[in-house]
Parts: sequence; C-alpha cells; structure tokens
Amino acid sequence: MSSTIDPQTQDAAAAASQEEFIARQAILGRQGEIIGYELYAREEQGGPMDDPFLASARVLIKAFSQFSVEQLLGGKLAFVNFTNSLFDEKSLGLFPAHRIIPEFTITEAPSAEFLATLGALRRQGYRLALDRFQDTPWHVDLLSFMDFVKVDLYSAELSQVQAQIRTIRRSGDKAIVATRVETQGVARHCYEAGVNFTQGYYFMRPEIIAGKRIAANHLSIFRLLNLLGENGPVAEIEQAFQKDPGLSYQLLRYMNSAGLTRGQEIDSIRRALILLGRQPLQRWLTLLLFAGHGGRSSPLLTMAATRGRLAEQLRQKSPAISADSVQMHQSFLVGMLSLLDAMLGVPMADILGDLHLPPQVDAAILQHEGENGALLRLIEAIEQGDAPGTLALAGSLGLEMADINQCYLNAMAWAAVLD
Repeated sequence: MSSTIDPQTQDAAAAASQEEFIARQAILGRQGEIIGYELYAREEQGGPMDDPFLASARVLIKAFSQFSVEQLLGGKLAFVNFTNSLFDEKSLGLFPAHRIIPEFTITEAPSAEFLATLGALRRQGYRLALDRFQDTPWHVDLLSFMDFVKVDLYSAELSQVQAQIRTIRRSGDKAIVATRVETQGVARHCYEAGVNFTQGYYFMRPEIIAGKRIAANHLSIFRLLNLLGENGPVAEIEQAFQKDPGLSYQLLRYMNSAGLTRGQEIDSIRRALILLGRQPLQRWLTLLLFAGHGGRSSPLLTMAATRGRLAEQLRQKSPAISADSVQMHQSFLVGMLSLLDAMLGVPMADILGDLHLPPQVDAAILQHEGENGALLRLIEAIEQGDAPGTLALAGSLGLEMADINQCYLNAMAWAAVLD
C-alpha cells in the first residue's frame, strides 16, 4: 500500500534537516582569560557541515546578520576557518577586520594568487591565523603573513610541538595557540614550552587538584547558601553577612546599582534581605562565587552564568517538563554550579557535600539525572558542537533547534554583562 506525503510537509522536513547552528570554543590566555572564540557551523543532522566554504559563510552570516554579534562574542575575537582552495576575499571583506580572524587550513602548497590575497587582507587590517602548523616548506613560508599560528596536540608529541614552536619563533613574534588541549596539566606544559594561548576541552573538563583550600570569602558564601537552602531564619542570615563586611558592602552596592531599592532607603542588611528575597539572594551569591574568584572576573563566570541562564530558559521553553518558579530556580543553580569544581579545584562531590542542596540538584550535577540532568546534558552537547547529541536530547525535551539557538544567544548575552 502506498502513501502520499503533503508537499508542505516534505518542504518543512527538508528545511529542518538542513538547519544548522553555531558552536563556539573559547581560546584562553595564561591566566584563563578568554581572548576569542573559534566559531563552527553545525548541521542539525550531521555534525560539522560537509562544505567548508559554505560552513564559513554561514558562520559569518549568522554571527553578523541573523544574531547580535555581541551576544555571540561578548566583545571577543571571532576565529573563522577557511581553506586556501575555498576562499572568497570579497565576501570576507563584508565583515569587520577588527573582529574577524580568518583562520586557514592549508593542506597543499598555496598558489601565488592566494599569497597575494593574504597580503591584500593584511593591508585591509585583517589579522590572519594558520591552523594545524606543520614543518612543511609552504607552512614555513606562510608564517610571514600570520599573526596567530595553531599547533595541534592531537597527533603530535610535546617534543614535536616544542620543535614547531622553535620554528615559528624564528619567523618573528607570532601568537601561538595550542589546540585540542585536553587537561590543565597539558595546558601548563604548553605555556612552559612557549605557547601564548590554548584551546580545548580542558576548560570544560578541568583537572581536579585534591586538597585545595577554599578561600575565606567562598566559605562565607557557602555558609549563606546553606542557610538559604535550609530555609534558615532571617536573623541568622543577617548575622552571617555581618561577619563578612566585604560581602555586606557588595550586597548593598548590588541592591543600589541594580535599582532594586524601589525608592526605599536601605538602612540595614535585614532590610536588603527582605527586599531582595531568598531565591534571588541565592542566585546572586552563586554568581558571586565565580565573579569574585582570584580578585578579578573569572572567565568561568561567563561560561557558568551562560549555563545557568540557558538551563533556566530551556526549561521555560520545553513543553515536556514543568516550568514553575522553584524548578526554574533549581535549573539555574544546576547550570551555574556545574562548573564550580573547575573554579575551586575541589572535587564536585566534596563541594556539594558542603552546600547541602536538595538531593535532586546534587543528582543532576553529579550523575546528570532527572529533568535538570537532561538539561545539563543538552547544554554540554551544545557547547561541544555535538549536533547528533543536541538533536537527540532536544527531541526528548520537545525543543526545536530554533528555540535552542535563540535561548543560547540570549543566555550568552545575559552572561556577557556579568563579565
């Protein structure tokens, strides 16, 4: 028995199968600061797009036309990959030289015409990057055009990388980026070898340093989060603030700068607590854990805040799970706290043992269980550009890719304000 398919349904299915989204991976400096993002185009059904030129074009169009570039980049540089055989300098010229770093993967000796194009791009103000540097004659010749040079750790021993770094350094002052860096230990070795920047999953899968002490200010925040989680009396919460003058000052400054006083005079910590409310205070303290790390704004704040906000928004959009205020708040906490071990260098189980959060929050973070665990798995798939994983998890939550894209960009824009 044959069946017919409505042409409109066919068109919709074809469009859905071709839908793509942008993934980004941070490029970090020695102090963990984000200097830029490599942007990738991903098709909904098949991971990286098969056509590299089309992928690069779609990244540029999406970043600068369909969405706010500030949402996507937060003021950082955008590294976009091209090849020497599939490159159109006139199309690239439509986009700002101070924000875009064209990154070239060169797999064959470049033509004289392509070298002339590189020179023209430099004269237009573009800074250029060479991806996957090898000690081939044409790669060495290309170094004079480059501002950034990437060395790939995936298929090279550290001794080979060190030899590549020496070759690059002989050509002048280039910024060297080590890519596919999987642990913080490898990142440290790269910096010791002379690398300027690193890129890889270690930022999201940090090395845990056992026994690291938690700073005094973090302990104060932990105590307050415990009191809030256990529904402690206002008097005890007020007393905890009074024992930390710096924290009290930050709360009052936040209340005033955020316009939360509603014209009322804040004459005490108690008054500030009553006006703010318990859940917003818990949220603010969680953000403060990251924002105050190391005496400066931590790049982990941006990622953690993006996770928190994205988890909250995805819950709100999903027709498959509840979106009441308590659940929304828990989703934010799960997303935000999921990187706390990276910041503190303490095993996550130990941190959660100290925080006394609801069991379902612990299970979501540690085992990725429950609704919030599913949201966290989805966020991790989005961050890693895992298109099949993203699609599967989105389907289980009843989410469309268009909704996920918009939630992700909104969350990044919200988090960028905190950085």
